[in-house]
Amino acid sequence: EKMEKENCKIIMAPAVIVTGSLVFAVLVGALLLLTGAARGAGVLDKDNTAIASIIITISGVCMWMFWVCSCLHQWHPLIQPLYEKME
Repeated sequence: EKMEKENCKIIMAPAVIVTGSLVFAVLVGALLLLTGAARGAGVLDKDNTAIASIIITISGVCMWMFWVCSCLHQWHPLIQPLYEKME
C-alpha cells in the first residue's frame, strides 16, 4: 500500500509557473481587447485587426515558451558545477 502511494504521486507545477502563465494570458488578452477596441473605434480596419491579433497571439505564445523554458532550466539545472578537491 505504501509503494502504491509513492508510485501515484502527482507532479504539480510550481506556483511561479502558474502565476507567470496567468500574467502572460492576461497581458495577451488585454492587448487583444485593445486591438478590438481600436477596430470598434475605426482606427484599424478589418484586415489590420486580423493581422494584429495574429501577431499578438503568436508573440505572446513565443515569449511565454521562452520564459517557461528559462524558468524550468533554473528550477532543475541539467549541468551542475564540479568541484575539485584541493590538497
